[in-house]
Amino acid sequence: METSQLRFMTSNQIHFSKDNPSSKYLSFHLFTHLPPEIKLKVWELSLPCRRRLFTLCLNHEAKNDAGVVHGYKVSIEQPPRPIPQSSVCVESRKVVRQFFRLSLLVIADNDRPLTVWINPESDHLFLRKFDVDITTFANFIIDIKSSDPQRKGILHIAFDSLCRTSVPSLKALSADLANDVPQETIAALSEWVLGLKSIWFIHLLSSESRLGAGPISGTGNSTIKGLNRSMPLFPHAVEFDLFEEDIRPYQSSLKSHTVFYNPNAAVKAWEAMENELGIRSDARPHPARQISHILAVTARQGYLRPASAEVRSARSMDDYLQLEQERTKDFFTRGGGTFFPQWRETEEQKRNLLSAAGFWVFPYGTFDTLEEKLVGKACQDLSDQRPGLGLFEL
Repeated sequence: METSQLRFMTSNQIHFSKDNPSSKYLSFHLFTHLPPEIKLKVWELSLPCRRRLFTLCLNHEAKNDAGVVHGYKVSIEQPPRPIPQSSVCVESRKVVRQFFRLSLLVIADNDRPLTVWINPESDHLFLRKFDVDITTFANFIIDIKSSDPQRKGILHIAFDSLCRTSVPSLKALSADLANDVPQETIAALSEWVLGLKSIWFIHLLSSESRLGAGPISGTGNSTIKGLNRSMPLFPHAVEFDLFEEDIRPYQSSLKSHTVFYNPNAAVKAWEAMENELGIRSDARPHPARQISHILAVTARQGYLRPASAEVRSARSMDDYLQLEQERTKDFFTRGGGTFFPQWRETEEQKRNLLSAAGFWVFPYGTFDTLEEKLVGKACQDLSDQRPGLGLFEL
C-alpha cells in the first residue's frame, strides 16, 4: 500500500536489502546424506557473519548471591536475535559453540536473566554506563575469560567517552591500581589488555547536531558549515557491517564540528591505566590493539522527537527523519533561512538524504588538535577526514 512506503532512503535499506536470499534456495533435502565433515563445514558457513555491538551497563554490587564482594550486574539494552543453528541438531550446536564461545549472564527486560553467547573475534561490548572500581572491572573481565575455551576473553571493547559517570570511573582505574590490588588481578588485567584487538571510545552527540541548531551543535552556531545530514544516527540495534570508508555519496562538510566534551579525556584515562599496569613502558611491547573514536548522533534523547520515536527499525528511522525535516522547516519559518540560505535542501534531496543508522569511525589522534571555544565545548576541524562507517541492520 502507498501509505506503508518509507518516505526517505537510507544506506541501511540499500545495503542490507541486497542480502535477502531467494526462497527457492532455502531447502536442500539431501543434506543428511552428506559426509560429516561436509555437513560441519556447511553449518559453519551458515552462521551469522555480521559484527554485533552489545550495549551494556556494568554496575557494582556490594555483595552478590554467593556473599562475595566486588560482585557486579550487567544489563543489556537490546538482546541479540537467536542463532537458529543453536537449536537444530547436535552438529549445528557444536559449530555454534566453537565460534560463539563466550557466555555472559545479563539482565534483560523486566529483570529477566539471559545468557548471551559472544563471538569474541567479531563482537564488541559497549559499556555505556561504567561505574565500577578496578577489582569489580577485573572480576567482570576474568569471569568472561574463564568461559572461553581458548582463554582469550573479550577482544573488542567500547566505552562511552561522553558519559559523566564513565569518564571519571575510567580515570579512577589507574589510581585504584596504585593501591593494594592483588598481583594476580594485575597480572590477569595485563594479559587481557595485551590481547585486545580494538578499543572504541564512543562519543554520542544530541540529535540537534544534525540540524545545526541547539546548544550542543555549535558554539553560537557560527562554526557549523551547513546541515550535517550525513552524521549517522546511533539506534537501538545490534548487528552491523563495518566499512573502512564512509560508502555514501552524500557527505556534508565536517569542518569545525563541535564535539562538546573532549573525546580524548576517556582515551587518556585508559592509557593511564595501561601505564600503571606497566604495559606501555619501554620494558614491554606496546599493545597491538587499535584505539578508535566513534562519533554519532544519539537517536534516543533530545527535544527533536518523543521517546516513542526511538530508532529501532526502518519505519522508526523514517519517522525520525520526518520529525527532523519538520524541525528544519520550523527553523526556516522562524527566520533561520535568512542567515543560512545554503542550508536549504531541494525536495529531491529531502527524499534521498541517504542517512544512516550507524556511526563514524575516526582514528586515534583525530582530536589531538581540538580547539576549546567555551568551557565544556570544543570544535575540531575534520574537513580532511573521511571516516569509516559502521552500518546497522535495522
